[in-house]
Amino acid sequence: MGGSSSSISGSGGSSVSGIAGSTISDDSGNIKITSGVSRPNDCVAIVTASKATVANASGANLRAYYSTKEMQLSEIVGAKNAFKPDSPELPYLNLPANGIVSFNPGEGLFATVLVEDTSTPSVCVGTIAENFQVRPGSSVIITASRKIVQQKSDQDNEWVDEDGNNHKTA
Repeated sequence: MGGSSSSISGSGGSSVSGIAGSTISDDSGNIKITSGVSRPNDCVAIVTASKATVANASGANLRAYYSTKEMQLSEIVGAKNAFKPDSPELPYLNLPANGIVSFNPGEGLFATVLVEDTSTPSVCVGTIAENFQVRPGSSVIITASRKIVQQKSDQDNEWVDEDGNNHKTA
């Protein structure tokens, strides 16, 4: 089977590859890729999208380090509370103050959420959570009191928690 390959990149670094001439449709959170060949079952892939979001209402810039296994704080922060250099083994998401970040947790992740120093972003000044378990499709809010709460499901507003509280700051 000939043809050039193509790829589609999504948020959070996810990507899907297919064959040129592919059709892609989004149906109930799944992406279906078919190559356009004459036999319908050739080159079909289903990729489950389990998008999650983090709404940061803490008022501070945060870093969320993530891994498929639990991590030690000493792997992330070194002497004088400085963040260690970036590592492919421990990537992180920047969570800007009062911002929302979408990502794909795959089958689930552990996240360690740390507070960046306002004047020196390379320095950690606090810990919000160590090895917080992120489940597929689970979206959370980091509140002004620096707690992690679940977002209300079936809600268009990412700032509303399960109890109906809106954490959006002005």
